[in-house]
Amino acid sequence: MKTEKLIIAHRGSPGDATENTIESFERAMALGADMIEFDVRRTRDHVLIVHHDGRIQGQSVKDLSYGVIRRMAESQGFIIPTVDEVLKWAKGKIKLDVELKEEGYEKEIVELVLGYFEEDRFVITSFHDASLSVIKEGHSNIKTGLILGRAIPSYRILAQFQEFFPVKRCKKAKADFLVAHVKLLRAGFLERARRNHLPVFVWTVNDEETIWTLLHDRNVSAIITDKPDLAVSLKKKTLQSS
Repeated sequence: MKTEKLIIAHRGSPGDATENTIESFERAMALGADMIEFDVRRTRDHVLIVHHDGRIQGQSVKDLSYGVIRRMAESQGFIIPTVDEVLKWAKGKIKLDVELKEEGYEKEIVELVLGYFEEDRFVITSFHDASLSVIKEGHSNIKTGLILGRAIPSYRILAQFQEFFPVKRCKKAKADFLVAHVKLLRAGFLERARRNHLPVFVWTVNDEETIWTLLHDRNVSAIITDKPDLAVSLKKKTLQSS
């Protein structure tokens, strides 16, 4: 029996609107994505915002107030929303994949998300093992995912090893699933995850051939993509042929 794969819109639908904006999320939902992924950072005045990069116009996000950041974005023709604004928009519409880009505000984000969503309507992911541990300590039922695929200098052999063989890290952080970069899917990675009962979300997959292949791989639970239109279309074809 085939398990239906989740299509997760990476920062919305960035081909149609500026990534990590409500416009981008609306487009992804309209295209039929199952979940929306977005990035969380905190400003100098402790506002949780939806933004990927640590800097904006050459300045660090953590050193700027939200008011300044919003004006900077508006001068470029888009709006950087707060997490609260995104949650209000998404409530009752679509599931969420909330990525924490930094450590230190795990309890704050959990409290905020739980104000709008039941625990089975969202997941929290991060490159930071410690962040996932903090979340699990306070809320064991929230599903968390350890992201793998960070750029690692070639001399850091141990770090590279832990990317390809992350089970020990995952268990220590009490993560429920792995979020693996597509380039990690070799040397038996998916099979090792399956043997350890760890679902795998794969990022960021944008070419048709790879999406099609992963849709047919029993070891893949979700595909994270910048092209939700393409992924949803291919998913429909797989369901029609099953």
